Amino acid sequence: MKILLTQRKLDAFSGTELVTLELASALKRRGHDVCVYCPRPGRVCNLLASNGVTTHKNIDGITWRPDVIHGHHQLPTMVALAAFQDVPAVYVCHGVRPWVEQPPLHPCIQVYIAVSEKLASHIAAKYSIPEDRIAVIPNFADTRRFSTVRSQNLDKPTKAVLFGQTFQAEEVQRLEDACKANGLVLDKIGAAYGNIRTNPELLLPDYDIAFAVGRSAIEAMACGCAVIPIMPHLAGSLVTPENLFDWKQKNFSPRFFTTADRISPAWLKEQLTKWSAQGTEEVTDEIRRSFSLDTATECFEKQYIRAAKASSKGNAHNALTAYLEKLAFEVDENWEIQQGVTQAQLRQAAALKDQTAALRQTKKQLHFLSNRILSTPEAVKTDSDKTDWEKFFEANGLFDREWYLATNPDVAEAGMDPLVHYITYGAAEGRTPSPLQLAATDEWSES
Repeated sequence: MKILLTQRKLDAFSGTELVTLELASALKRRGHDVCVYCPRPGRVCNLLASNGVTTHKNIDGITWRPDVIHGHHQLPTMVALAAFQDVPAVYVCHGVRPWVEQPPLHPCIQVYIAVSEKLASHIAAKYSIPEDRIAVIPNFADTRRFSTVRSQNLDKPTKAVLFGQTFQAEEVQRLEDACKANGLVLDKIGAAYGNIRTNPELLLPDYDIAFAVGRSAIEAMACGCAVIPIMPHLAGSLVTPENLFDWKQKNFSPRFFTTADRISPAWLKEQLTKWSAQGTEEVTDEIRRSFSLDTATECFEKQYIRAAKASSKGNAHNALTAYLEKLAFEVDENWEIQQGVTQAQLRQAAALKDQTAALRQTKKQLHFLSNRILSTPEAVKTDSDKTDWEKFFEANGLFDREWYLATNPDVAEAGMDPLVHYITYGAAEGRTPSPLQLAATDEWSES
């Protein structure tokens, strides 16, 4: 078959970019003609080319008419459908939270493919897609790439890795504390932790436990790691032979309203009681058998054939018009949101500037006032009055005896009381009575 894949960008070795690389290469090896339409090509294109797959930044650069379009991301998918009218398509939905992933409605899209049962139910309900046009093909691991499987010859887990997830520092600390309390040493892999590794297949076999979700969890299990899926604010349970099917339904990701566990030493202790070398080995065997790239590629081929045999239901022109109308609203709405954020940031910056200016003016006035008060002879009439003023100015940082003597060595050498010197001579000479006043003077002069 001639298969056209669409992808919004191809620059990072992760997410759907990696899915496109691996699937396109696998389809090419199985004898299909394959090319990729990607408006934002990048580093991944070099690996595609080395596997005989061409990438086109412009849709008119594709010289043959595809038999089927394999769509990732709504915008490039709709461009391909507009360029190749009446060509059947499948659309793969990896999630619906990112706007770019949301499934477009078009009569030539014969099959919508979700990566889990939960996602399939969601897109059916939210986008009114008939259930008989939805198929489920789970995420996969390229077992040729993840070929090394760790030995399960150990009594208990001792090494753990946080893989492919981004957490706030507070939750990372909570996970580290839980691991330490249960005798686990935790490493962290990912950009968020300053530890980017483009070859996880070389690292994962070194770990007994992996904290991961989705595709990352599958790759870790394929290497022989026992996996505990966790997400921000949600802690899942250890994947075992008994619950593997349930986790598959959820793409190995904890869900709100289905668990109330949070990361803690007690939670982790409970998960580790479920661990066994035999159970981990059984999970790994099933993952490598049912969640492999080869298995997934065969499933996609069946859906391509299904789409090619189906007939379009509806008017493609009307569908494109409806899509553009919806797009016009969503883009304008997103633009307004962005503008609103920008305007709010500008208002905050302006308010901060005003506050800074007001603070500098206040410090300037305070500096001027303290100088006037201290330089007025009437300010110190008796010894008791002098003590009161001295206490007031020193308590408020307006006069600092030690600092004044240190910065005016001539006063120290003269043996004169620093406050009396400032009142009698220093203020008139423009000397600064304290570090606070020096800072105020410097900031005011800068403004």
